[in-house]
Amino acid sequence: PAAFDFCVTSPLNSLILSEAGVSSGVAAQASEIRKHNSNDAKCVELGWVCIPLVVETYGAWGQEAVKTFAQLASRLAIACSKPKSVVINEIYGRLNTCLMRSISSAILTRIVPS
Repeated sequence: PAAFDFCVTSPLNSLILSEAGVSSGVAAQASEIRKHNSNDAKCVELGWVCIPLVVETYGAWGQEAVKTFAQLASRLAIACSKPKSVVINEIYGRLNTCLMRSISSAILTRIVPS
């Protein structure tokens, strides 16, 4: 079994800003490492594999998420008799829609009515 740990992170974080300005995906990679450090021991204890699924606020997905979605798309493509490219586009499309809705909701809850 796998434990998916979704996370949204920002490359504008002051701790990685200088690195993020030079290389894409630095914030996602840092979050993946942080998630492994905090979750791996408990997941091993439970017989699970920790898989951080990290996306940056500008849309870049972490390497582990990309790999996981590709594996998932391969299996779904066979099960649904669809091309893998169609399935992977559906996965990212649905996730992006969910993320946009969640972000919009978070923003709206912070707006103070006048």
